[in-house]
Amino acid sequence: MTPDEALDEARRRAAAARAAGVYDDADEVAELGRRPPREPLAQLYDWAIIEPDVERVVSTRRLSWPITAFKRGLVRLLRQYHQELEGQQTRFNIHFLAYTSRLERRVAELEAREDDEPPA
Repeated sequence: MTPDEALDEARRRAAAARAAGVYDDADEVAELGRRPPREPLAQLYDWAIIEPDVERVVSTRRLSWPITAFKRGLVRLLRQYHQELEGQQTRFNIHFLAYTSRLERRVAELEAREDDEPPA
């Protein structure tokens, strides 16, 4: 079976399952996985902090375990260097977000002041 044939078959099966009512609760299940909406700036602060996951250092090649072990060994050897880089980048991100936050407040104040002034 070719990839195109497999895709067509999967679509056909999904359509049949949908018609049979198998996916009736899909919207409810999707709703469970969603987080409540957050303030955009709070989300940016979460993203500003760099926290790399060493477990994601892997190789996808055939017989990948020696390559993965080598990569993780390099990460371990360079830990101090990487932590310094991560710290510098995180500090920059936080300061940049604070600066952006102050600019947004200033713009909001100026717009509010402009709205309060009567036209000349």
